[in-house]
Amino acid sequence: MTHRAGLDQQSVLQAAADLADGSSLEEVTLATLAAKLGIRAPTLYHYVNGLDGMRRDLALLGARQMTRALGQAIMGFSGGEAVEALAIAYRDFAHQHPGLYTAFQRAADPEDTALREAQTEVVEIVLRVVAPARSERDSAIHTVRLIRSLMHGFVSLEIGGGFGLPQDIDETFQRLVQFMIHIAKEGKIQ
Repeated sequence: MTHRAGLDQQSVLQAAADLADGSSLEEVTLATLAAKLGIRAPTLYHYVNGLDGMRRDLALLGARQMTRALGQAIMGFSGGEAVEALAIAYRDFAHQHPGLYTAFQRAADPEDTALREAQTEVVEIVLRVVAPARSERDSAIHTVRLIRSLMHGFVSLEIGGGFGLPQDIDETFQRLVQFMIHIAKEGKIQ
């Protein structure tokens, strides 16, 4: 197996992540990645398992980076402050890494243990924020899903240019955070 000097699986994946974040995940193909790296597309098969394998690797990288970002953001906070820190970190990550953010949105294949565990770590961080002492995990999962849906909807619309009215988007975000704090406090919408 021939490898290009200076390339390894990590550098290839980082180049793919940079492409995804710079344009979009859908625009990252083996051809565009090979062109960025100055190699021929067949050479990529030494580093990634085709386009599907590369996208799976991007999902894993995205989940791990999101876990780090959220974990660092909530450290030392609890209650409403933790919810706010979590929301800000989530929004920031989606803006800074839109390609990686998109890559890990789909639930992992049940047989993909590494990706499933990485995505579960993100959920566990949110659970610590919204249900630190809650004994009913099923109810807490519903709360996590509500918060994820709110955050994903907001950042997807924001990144995609879906907020065209003149009102301040940051004020809307603050109102969203207050609503999420209420959901987290109550554990459900009344």
